[in-house]
Amino acid sequence: MRIFRLALGALIAGALLLLVVLVLNGGIEGLLPASDVLSGGQTNAVPIEESTATSTTEVPPTATASPTPSPTASPTLTSTPTATPTSSPTATSVPTETPTPLPPTPTPGGDTLLPATPVADFGSNFDNRVWVGLYGTCAGRGLGILGTVSATETVTLAVQQAIAYQVMLTGTQVVPFFHMVTTIADPHPGPDGDYVHRVTTETIGLWVEVAQAHGLFSVLDVHPGYSTITEEVAYLGPFLQQPGVHLALDPEFSMLDGVSVPGQKIGSMTGTMVNEAQAQLNEYALLAGERKALIIHEFDNRMFSGKEDLIDYPNVDLVWDSDGFGGPGAKIADYNQYATEPGFEYGGLKLFYNYDVPVMQPAAVLELDPLPAFVVYQ
Repeated sequence: MRIFRLALGALIAGALLLLVVLVLNGGIEGLLPASDVLSGGQTNAVPIEESTATSTTEVPPTATASPTPSPTASPTLTSTPTATPTSSPTATSVPTETPTPLPPTPTPGGDTLLPATPVADFGSNFDNRVWVGLYGTCAGRGLGILGTVSATETVTLAVQQAIAYQVMLTGTQVVPFFHMVTTIADPHPGPDGDYVHRVTTETIGLWVEVAQAHGLFSVLDVHPGYSTITEEVAYLGPFLQQPGVHLALDPEFSMLDGVSVPGQKIGSMTGTMVNEAQAQLNEYALLAGERKALIIHEFDNRMFSGKEDLIDYPNVDLVWDSDGFGGPGAKIADYNQYATEPGFEYGGLKLFYNYDVPVMQPAAVLELDPLPAFVVYQ
């Protein structure tokens, strides 16, 4: 009992001592940090900061191909062009741009790259002129260098490529231009069953406006798919009535057999179909007060029939563009062949920055006979 009484006394004394300490320190919170009290004794190693919402501005993409290829070896005559490489373009938001006219661009040799202007009195757009431009779609990336950056940035790329020709030509104006696929072939029928989709008029209008403000022409290209030439040209009518806006057709994606899928088989076009486009374009030329250019892409004899049926429309300049990627040999052979066939008025050449091996240099292009009136880079 004596031991029990001693233990009880010690316990009571300890309790009284603890009570005194608590009173002197302001209670239990005076013994523990505030964070330990709130968190049940677990310390937060990293302080939590209040997040602040911020808006971001999308940075325009950077061009992925140089408009002036590096010098390459002398052309060989062994490569054969094949079908144009295609992929679905990546849709991008339409940038808001305010076109501002640029002064004439001086070339490295001191020459001036004059702005592209319509020829008075319905004169030919290729009289002492060579067009040099960039191919793609204003809908976004996927079909060429055009569309990889904004319209204004593309002006710079096109001018740089045109200057590479201007420094070699005396007494001939080099005209820079945008070549934009506006009706794009699809591997699926879509809601209309025509295997194409169209770039919006708002996007086309933006790029045409930028080109006009900076002294460039515009070429609007049609991949017909299962649609009709008449319908697709009519869609572009409001633009074709404007100065400096022209038309191109690509038979590769014109599926006349009624069963093939664009891109899986080479399409075809006839002289009668081109005449329909020429008739429409001739009327738009009258409304615009200038002659219009119509470019036909071709790289294989299966792509076209009935050249003997072609009609010479007074207000349309017809250009046969030697298309397809590969070595210069077959490309030049196609160019020379088309120049001897019915309906030929002017020759054109398409060059591929990433697919031609080697890429023909401007000096080699200008050696062709007849002199190409139209050179476009994809």
